[in-house]
Amino acid sequence: MYDLIIIGGGPAAVSAGIYAARKKLKTILITKAWGGQMALAPEIENYPGFELITGAELVNKFTEHLKKNELEIKEGVEIKDIKLNGNLVEVKANSDIYQAKAAVITTGRNPRKLGLANEDKFIGKGISYCSTCDAPLFRDKEVAVIGGGNMGLGTALDLATYASKIYVLEYSPELKADKYFQDKIKKIDKIEVITSVRIAEIKGNQFVNSLVYSNGTKGQNKELPVQGIFIAIGSDASSFLVKNVVKLNKEGEIKINSRNRTSQPNIFAAGDVTDISHKQIVIAAGEGAKAALNAYDYLQNLK
Repeated sequence: MYDLIIIGGGPAAVSAGIYAARKKLKTILITKAWGGQMALAPEIENYPGFELITGAELVNKFTEHLKKNELEIKEGVEIKDIKLNGNLVEVKANSDIYQAKAAVITTGRNPRKLGLANEDKFIGKGISYCSTCDAPLFRDKEVAVIGGGNMGLGTALDLATYASKIYVLEYSPELKADKYFQDKIKKIDKIEVITSVRIAEIKGNQFVNSLVYSNGTKGQNKELPVQGIFIAIGSDASSFLVKNVVKLNKEGEIKINSRNRTSQPNIFAAGDVTDISHKQIVIAAGEGAKAALNAYDYLQNLK
């Protein structure tokens, strides 16, 4: 029996773990992988204390700090189910069952898919959602990036080290990324931006070999001979494990109050899986700390 179960491995989870440990709560943190979306960031320039750091580097610093505290950690573990069992939160992870008086849910978000018929077929065979993970595989190859927001242009910049040509395709008439990113890609000749795009088809046999799209008012299909397609069109809340346990908003985000409490008094939530505005690493970390402290207050009131 634990005082607190923390689900997740991103900045909110790590921060919650540190604060829970410092409050001497009997805590277990369960995660399949470390970092969440932070791990996918090629460059981070807005986290206080680091003028420039990669997502992977910041993940390492977070986890190193966490592991210096006294709490139980289960990593590389997939959560199968989260439910209430009386006044306890019960979590099934692999074949094990864990119970706690309270929980902090920090399951983050999952990359959004295009929704094309053969998209899943080519995942790992030309389609990727993570340039930090897969950019080196496309050295001297032509690639497409779907998405003209910060994530999309960050992906293009990451690929610029390796790919011979990068097409950035954006659905809207203009890029949505911050001026900082737009200014950076303008300086790289191998990056070409195409706007007002509709993706029609991904072609290939065993691996991706082209992307079919239309743009402009005529809507005529065009084909790009690319070997890689990086999809960067946003993300959806990873709340499916608790969709029948706590209340969600219409976007599938966990609804919380100012104290990070969900519709269940002993379940708290933090980070990008919640309905807070502005999904940022620094905000997620702060929310994780808040959730742990508010869970501590809840547990103290049980005594």
